[in-house]
Amino acid sequence: MSKSDYSIARLVVGFSEVVVQRFRQRENARGTVLLVHGYMDHAGLARPLADYLFEHGWDVLLYDLPGHGLSDGAPHAVDDFFHYAEQLSGLISKQMPALSEPLTLVGHSTGGAIITTLLLRAPEARDWPLTRPVLLAPLLRPTHWQSIRRKYRWLRPWLRRVRRVYQHNSHDRDFLTFIRRRDPLQHPWIPVRWIGAMLSWIDWVEQQPSSAFCPLIIQGTEDATVEWRHNLDVFGRLFPGGEQCLVESGRHNLINEARRWRSQVFGRLLQQLERDCAEACRETEQ
Repeated sequence: MSKSDYSIARLVVGFSEVVVQRFRQRENARGTVLLVHGYMDHAGLARPLADYLFEHGWDVLLYDLPGHGLSDGAPHAVDDFFHYAEQLSGLISKQMPALSEPLTLVGHSTGGAIITTLLLRAPEARDWPLTRPVLLAPLLRPTHWQSIRRKYRWLRPWLRRVRRVYQHNSHDRDFLTFIRRRDPLQHPWIPVRWIGAMLSWIDWVEQQPSSAFCPLIIQGTEDATVEWRHNLDVFGRLFPGGEQCLVESGRHNLINEARRWRSQVFGRLLQQLERDCAEACRETEQ
């Protein structure tokens, strides 16, 4: 991104201070993409997608979730999933006057869950110049959801945290090695309160009525992190006007998949962005 106007700042948004990075085209941006990373990741790991989008003409805005990356907060912790969505809403409201329109929200895994919550719960989202959101392997029920729920009920009085288990969530071996051995922004523990917040959120989201928003959902068929078949059924009910795209043999971390799968994901996302950009331009001309 050598041709970008780059900025990084610490901003107080909602309940904590977060680090926000912005890559701006020097002229004629086609719009802005706001990337929301997944749980236990950080904005730096979204760089492959950020680079790709910038090279194709979009401004890119990224931030580290609280307790992740360079942002403040206890590592990987949150007491209420709604805090994530409230913080995203606050960030958009603060940044919107300076953003190139239209705005596209793209979230991976927990980032997709955060965007889903925002779409279902935040009335202010209807007033923003949003194109169709894009959810990459979005979190709803994690794999072994019932087992996680049982263990949480049994063990939460005695445990405050559990050790993280690194998964083979990408075909890119170099990426997996980096995460496990060389990334200084990784943490080895998951707070039990985060698990409780997730379980409460699942109960809430699965009871919500359908929404008029029409996200594009891109999901790998070799994803062992989330119960993707069940989740796609729920997302289909929540967003009946949305679109679902399967990536054959793709694993969970679609942003950091090996090139064979990543090119499919990025290409489909770009196709959607270009279509929405063209529609926005036509509406502006009318």
